[in-house]
Amino acid sequence: MNAAALQPLWSGQAVLEATGGSGPAHWSAQGVSIDSRSLQPKDLFVALQGDIHDGHDFLDRAFAGGAAAALVKHRHEQAGATETCIQVADPLQALRHLAAHARARSTAKITAITGSVGKTGIKNALGHLLAKGLSAPVYVSARSYNNHWGVPLSLSRLPADAHYGVFEVGMNHAGEITPLTRLIAPHVALVSAVRPAHTQFFSSLQQVADAKAEIFAGLQPGGTAVLGRDDDWFDRLQSAARRAGARMVTFGRSPEADVRLVQAHRDSETSQVEAEVDGEKLTYKIGVAGAHWVANSLAVLACCHALGVKCSAVAPMFADLPLPPGRGQRQRIAWGGGELLLIDESYNANPASMQAAIATLGDCSLSAGGRRIAALGDMLELGSESQRWHVALAEDIAAAGIDLVFTCGQDMQHLFDSLPADRRGQHCADAHGLADALAAMLQ
Repeated sequence: MNAAALQPLWSGQAVLEATGGSGPAHWSAQGVSIDSRSLQPKDLFVALQGDIHDGHDFLDRAFAGGAAAALVKHRHEQAGATETCIQVADPLQALRHLAAHARARSTAKITAITGSVGKTGIKNALGHLLAKGLSAPVYVSARSYNNHWGVPLSLSRLPADAHYGVFEVGMNHAGEITPLTRLIAPHVALVSAVRPAHTQFFSSLQQVADAKAEIFAGLQPGGTAVLGRDDDWFDRLQSAARRAGARMVTFGRSPEADVRLVQAHRDSETSQVEAEVDGEKLTYKIGVAGAHWVANSLAVLACCHALGVKCSAVAPMFADLPLPPGRGQRQRIAWGGGELLLIDESYNANPASMQAAIATLGDCSLSAGGRRIAALGDMLELGSESQRWHVALAEDIAAAGIDLVFTCGQDMQHLFDSLPADRRGQHCADAHGLADALAAMLQ
């Protein structure tokens, strides 16, 4: 372990100053956690009070797991006299103060990413390219921690010596992104795309676009907005970015895009891409499958360009791009004297991501006698349009040459009923039943 890694993320004194809490100062923390199950030794545990669980009920687990200290609203009977508790009026608000303090002390170039699809993949890919291509200290927010507690938690973990920071911002209501982007205060803000996702609380996609455009409200003076030139809502997003005083970098197939796709050749595992960045030719290989990753790669390069990073220095890093769990990872499984290829897209879904997953399955090459089988669960938070979006997937399934479709959930019943009889595998009420049905018929 190098000397930099031994430096504490937080000193006790800094936590007291940031949060206004009361308690001892002679301690330090290497991380911040809100979950006693995933807490690491020397983490600061923040006892959040949620709708279902109260973090104060898990103080004993946190300290048993090696927590350096805990931010608490009240001391709990489970906290012993020797365990360090910092008392605050509201642990969530204290976490926000901790995040603001981390941001204020940081000199990193910060990117914030939102959009209906691709947020987590683009975030992780950008971090991968910056870290490997530049050999620079890069901090990337974990998992999909992009909401009212996820963003402050992620920011509170930002090391003071990071050169780059990459954060994801999500929403399902108007007004949610504004306070989060102001907390992040990014130098670069990306809207990956505007698509039907989390539309239950919006009456139109225009309202979704306006909610995504809130991310520009937090931009640093002279900051850059990164937008897809081919997006249906580009003009509206661009107008919002200009009102915020942002510079502009665009990506896409359009001849007007700053980062422009020239051509791409895909096979079942990879893509070979030729692009132009401000007119300069660039070729690179993407080591994961899917047409959506070609589009994602342009967004990543546009963020690099906005950060002042030379794209030719980092684009080769797409070749060994890692995928997070549930987002396209592939696993080969021995089965019945043969082999199955499992493509895991189980994290979440909306119409655009579901279409991309189905198309990727369609790109898979088959051995003799092979079949393409889709096992699909409900797409949530689509409101009154949910049935229509589920049924519409039948066209994508046909275009991709999917042989059999297994479904579970109330809304996926509508898709199952709309499929031709020879494509229907089985519909089940839930995922457990679907697993049993698949296991019984896979060959």
